[in-house]
Amino acid sequence: MQSTEWIEKKIKDYKRFILTLLIFSSYLYAGTLISIYEYRTTLHFYLYPLILIGLATAFLMILKVRKWKQVLSE
Repeated sequence: MQSTEWIEKKIKDYKRFILTLLIFSSYLYAGTLISIYEYRTTLHFYLYPLILIGLATAFLMILKVRKWKQVLSE
């Protein structure tokens, strides 16, 4: 029982963090658009790796959550 409760809590935490990463990445993307079109700077080149890292981390966490859901359903 404790194992399944622990995994369910972990899944909820991961889902929250995934949502946070996606929101953070969208804010960074908006920042790149602002720096490109409004300020005409090259600072957006520094934000692209951060966006990529955030989205990659969210993708890996989604895969981990799917795996844990399969373990719970078995």
